[in-house]
Amino acid sequence: MAEYQPADVMRCPMHFCVGQEAMPAALAGVLRRSDVLMSHYRSHGYYLAKGAPLDAMIAEFYGKATGANKGVAGSMELGAHDYNFYSGAIVGGSLIIPLGAAFAQRYRGVDDISVSVIGDGVFDEGPTYEMFNLAALHHLPLLVICENNGYAAHTSIERRLARPILAERAQAFGLPTEKLDGNDPELLLHMVERVVPEIRSGRGPHLVEIETYRLCGHVGPGDDAGLGYRSREEIESWKRRDPVVALRGQLAKALEPVELKSVEAEIEAHISTAVAAAKRADFADFSTIIESNWSGEYGPAVHRFTHRPILTFEGGQPEARLGPF
Repeated sequence: MAEYQPADVMRCPMHFCVGQEAMPAALAGVLRRSDVLMSHYRSHGYYLAKGAPLDAMIAEFYGKATGANKGVAGSMELGAHDYNFYSGAIVGGSLIIPLGAAFAQRYRGVDDISVSVIGDGVFDEGPTYEMFNLAALHHLPLLVICENNGYAAHTSIERRLARPILAERAQAFGLPTEKLDGNDPELLLHMVERVVPEIRSGRGPHLVEIETYRLCGHVGPGDDAGLGYRSREEIESWKRRDPVVALRGQLAKALEPVELKSVEAEIEAHISTAVAAAKRADFADFSTIIESNWSGEYGPAVHRFTHRPILTFEGGQPEARLGPF
């Protein structure tokens, strides 16, 4: 998608998962539509892993009414509610919300699971450790995937943590953990095929830390080498481990050249068709945007506790009057 992303066309910040595609690809084969998955804002691969439609995702990037969220969420808050997929920009939010979903699944006695996708930056947040404790304490059906790409925005893990260990911290709270190469799609597939059924059967939560890397910059299609926080040599060394390139090499040995070309052409055609449709579509209607954020009345739960509307702002309130601090 990076080639389609000039700033004056796509109306939102884009955090590409280029270089980090292996884990979503592995999950795609084991998750159900009824499972809950919430990702961080580098979420495009996980959206597709849940089976949500490509054309709606691309339309969302263009701010169009045909988008997955009617064009009002963009890339950083991408969601597909019918597929139980959510993402968000709050660091740690993609751990806390799936924890609640997992509690609800256990409470209802279903064998669905929740999946939380976090980055290494989440380990800088205090509530993370409360969530690990609660997940282990209540034996919740939660799979936590930590994509350790070595950076939180532009700050390396070595500059943020005195002891840059991650999975071991979750293990201290009682979560079974493992650390894997996030650039090996086959290894990751074998892992989720083993772990996901165990969680469904009531074995409790599990955390997997995968070593991975974002080939694009923190935001946008560039690689950020010129910003000075990582070197060109570092980026190029990881590009040589690109999971997509590696998997294509394996497919080239298993498929006839004409068959591989046909698969690639089909994928490119699907993307081009979705982009063209997004460009033709209308932008989100302003009234629809307002309706999605403000209903004009309180929900039934509020009316159980009060018999009159409660204004959140009244001009006569003392704290609303202008004056010196």
